[in-house]
Amino acid sequence: MLSKKEIKLIKLIKYTPIFIVGIICLIITILLSIEKNVSLNKELETLRKDYLERNREVIKNEVDKVYDYISHQKSISEDELKHNLKIRVYEAYNLVNYIYEKYKNKESKEQIITRIKDSLKAIRFNDNRGYYYIDSLDGINIFHPIRPELENHSILNIKDEFGNSILGEVIDNAKKSKESYTTYYWAKPEDLKNKYKKITFNKVFEPYNFIIGTGEYLNDFENIEKKEILSYISTIRYDKNGYVFVIDEKGVYLSHIEKSYIGLNRIDLKDQNGFMITKEILNLALNEKGGYLKYVGTIKPETKLPAEKITYVRGFKDWNWTIATGFYTDELEKQISEKELEIKDKYANKLGNLLLISLGLTGIFLVISFYISRKLEKRFYKYKQQVLNHIKQDREKDTILAQQAKMAAMGEMLENIAHQWRQPLSSISTISTGIKIQYEYAEVNKEDVIKSMSTIATTTKYLSQTIDDFRDYFNPQKEPAFFNLKTIFEKVSDLLEPQLHLKNIQIIKDIDDVYIFGMENEFLQVIINLLNNSKDEFETKEFEKKYIFIDTKVTEDEISVILKDNAGGIDEKIIDKVFESYFTTKQKSKGTGIGLYMSKQIVEKHMKGSILVSNESYTYKEKSYTGAKFLITFVQKKREKII
Repeated sequence: MLSKKEIKLIKLIKYTPIFIVGIICLIITILLSIEKNVSLNKELETLRKDYLERNREVIKNEVDKVYDYISHQKSISEDELKHNLKIRVYEAYNLVNYIYEKYKNKESKEQIITRIKDSLKAIRFNDNRGYYYIDSLDGINIFHPIRPELENHSILNIKDEFGNSILGEVIDNAKKSKESYTTYYWAKPEDLKNKYKKITFNKVFEPYNFIIGTGEYLNDFENIEKKEILSYISTIRYDKNGYVFVIDEKGVYLSHIEKSYIGLNRIDLKDQNGFMITKEILNLALNEKGGYLKYVGTIKPETKLPAEKITYVRGFKDWNWTIATGFYTDELEKQISEKELEIKDKYANKLGNLLLISLGLTGIFLVISFYISRKLEKRFYKYKQQVLNHIKQDREKDTILAQQAKMAAMGEMLENIAHQWRQPLSSISTISTGIKIQYEYAEVNKEDVIKSMSTIATTTKYLSQTIDDFRDYFNPQKEPAFFNLKTIFEKVSDLLEPQLHLKNIQIIKDIDDVYIFGMENEFLQVIINLLNNSKDEFETKEFEKKYIFIDTKVTEDEISVILKDNAGGIDEKIIDKVFESYFTTKQKSKGTGIGLYMSKQIVEKHMKGSILVSNESYTYKEKSYTGAKFLITFVQKKREKII
């Protein structure tokens, strides 16, 4: 028959695994769901960062490509200019040589030179900026269609802004290679106040030692290149709304998708938030590596309306240009939203599959758990039966051990009774013998008889009290109760002190007047066992002084009883075994090995306390001693009423 507690335990065994498995599966599902949700948010955040970074990289690449294109065109512009100048000079040289060859035998040198000058005077090229000139190797200008006042005059003294003789360098180069390029700084016809970098190509016409040449101002040629470059930039398109725009250092827009902006100075342009767009773009262009700006653009190509955009800016310092392009953030948000929907759909499918798998696993685990719980239930019944059998056997064993302990204690008590009765019985025998002799040989003294009878009565009363004391010790006590610790040790004194005194063993007590809860007679047996052990140990050796100390310590939570002697202590090799059943160091005739075992059972099982043993060295009356120390500790229980 199972008790209510056992029935509850069976149900606990049966249903707890199922409940735990269900809870674990639920927790795992929730955790996986949370983890998936966190992963989704991280993926979306990563997606946003990746899209932003990708678009930033796209606009940077577009600006860098335009920057590289401009740099390349600028780097080859001077070479193209030189090539064009050489072609022009060769054309003039061929014309001069043709006239010379045709008229050298027909006309004079002066006439031929006049024909040459007339043939070259009207020739113009490079948007009417280009012309030919002729100088002699001795520094005399022969022909100059723009500045005829220089003709037939030495121009060796004409120098550029760096102090270099312009014609002198040309003559030196011509003498060395018959044709060469020369770079110098010279005023433009339309701007005689300023000097500009000019590149010339000169070729020697040997029949007259003439230098035929032409030149072009580099910035004029570059202006042509700039127009072509800006025209190309205006055609650049990428993605849906991507374009590149160019601004000069004054804030004039040189290229823009909105044609009406080209040529306008928009230095004071600002967006709806007050952000100075053009000024900030120009400021950022001063940074060699460029940078990003965020503002509301004035026009989005697709909608023709203002829209927030992120722009990458880079400056081209050689021409004081600022190159920029950007992307509109609403386009980015649209791309991200589309990708988010795609990821969320994928996530929803994964979550659904996860839930199905979780439910399936939960079902499998529940079946396994139910099967295991049934097995555990059967094992529990079997185990309980085994436990009950063991308990029964242990009880029988404990009963035998307790009986043996009682019998051993009874032997000790009978020895004590015999010792305590010996003197009183001897007194009674002596008195009775004296009275008998008086009756036989002399006259009986009435007062002596009365006095002797009183002595016999007192002695028999003492013997009766002794019997009562030992009867109380052997009287079984079934129910635990509060008992006085001091009273216990008074009983111990009555029972054992005469015998201990006979063996010169002194008991030194320091006992508090406190109550503990438990079996009084069983605890009395524990104390007697411990004292008898000390007494037996004293008998194995010779000691000058024999002491047994009994102390108590009381705290708010615990009551401790300490018994120690000066009998030299217990061998450390066996001290851990003294509480084992049938373990003894005494001869078989003197010990069974169950005294300390039963003491431990009584203290720990019956009274819910603890008992420990150790060796201790200490000083008493300025002398050092060593002995065994037993520490018995009980939890302090509230004593409401003592009956």
